[in-house]
Amino acid sequence: MLSTGSWGQNQLRQELSVVLHCSNNPALVKSKLLLRLSAVLFCLSARLGAQELSVLGGTTTSGIFEKSTYAWEVDYRQDLYKYFDLSTAYINEGHFPDHLRDGTAFEGWTNIPFWNDKVALSVGAGAYYYYDSEEAGGQSLDVHGTAPIVSFTATGYLSDNWFYRAMVNRITPSHDTKDTTVLVGVGYWFGPHRRPEGSEPNKDAPDPEYVTEPQLTVFGGQTVVNTFVSTKAWAGAVEYRQGIIPHIDGTTTFIYEGDPKSERRSGVALEAWPVNTFLDKDTSVGIGAGPYIFIDKRHPMSDIPDTSAAIAPLVSLTIARRLSDHLLARFVWERVVSSYNRDADIFLVGLGYSWR
Repeated sequence: MLSTGSWGQNQLRQELSVVLHCSNNPALVKSKLLLRLSAVLFCLSARLGAQELSVLGGTTTSGIFEKSTYAWEVDYRQDLYKYFDLSTAYINEGHFPDHLRDGTAFEGWTNIPFWNDKVALSVGAGAYYYYDSEEAGGQSLDVHGTAPIVSFTATGYLSDNWFYRAMVNRITPSHDTKDTTVLVGVGYWFGPHRRPEGSEPNKDAPDPEYVTEPQLTVFGGQTVVNTFVSTKAWAGAVEYRQGIIPHIDGTTTFIYEGDPKSERRSGVALEAWPVNTFLDKDTSVGIGAGPYIFIDKRHPMSDIPDTSAAIAPLVSLTIARRLSDHLLARFVWERVVSSYNRDADIFLVGLGYSWR
């Protein structure tokens, strides 16, 4: 494990330097931050078997406590060393009168355990790529940008797997509102040993050789376009999923986003997913990222000669539950990151068939 840690830190430093260097170029930031940093975390997930997933809710304050609204976050963390982690998180900063901002954070963390390893304090810092739906002159703009993020957490361990957490994030973009989120929530530890730093085996640890069998899933759901009025439409998808190596899946998905009036997209997504079992061997969770090759019939990409096709990054979360030897239910939340004010969230629920 220690040999992979130095590799991970060197890769993270290289990727963050690229992101911060090109922070004034949103298109370049988008591809570098969402795809290259995600690829680093995928490689780390394939090499290491200690991850945690947490869900938190709370409040966002803007400026010097001038305004407040709700906030929530989904956080995935990967251990490298005893006192050093990497994380990727989705943060929703709520709804201010002129801003609807959310985004993806990539951070490195240092941890200090206390009280016989029952509590741990952590400090994190990194880059936050955000999507801000703004109202300007009666139009909805989807502003992308990169900002520094600094975070603090206090974590208490309830059992070998479950923990509770309090978190504070400070987000400070140079050309947008500076926000502070304060959140509390619960999480689940997937490591092979008891948490936080125990050496005893974790009786509920996932199978280290877990490989997803081939699966075909048909989905239905809803598309929500990230405009200031959040236009919606029915959506559908068909996904083929296959485990590539232990705890890494690959998927090919046809996505139909419906007709939410502001866009009418459909296309094919190719994603890689770190996955793990959760609660028991019949439930799994995962995070995915990859390119989405699409055609928007309402707003074709006119700057691309001789074709109406375009490519956008896609970032996704999933949870699946096996219903029988061959049938499974799966939920997927996909975020399309566009370059023309048409970011969208796609929420899908499906029934799948697997070949063991």
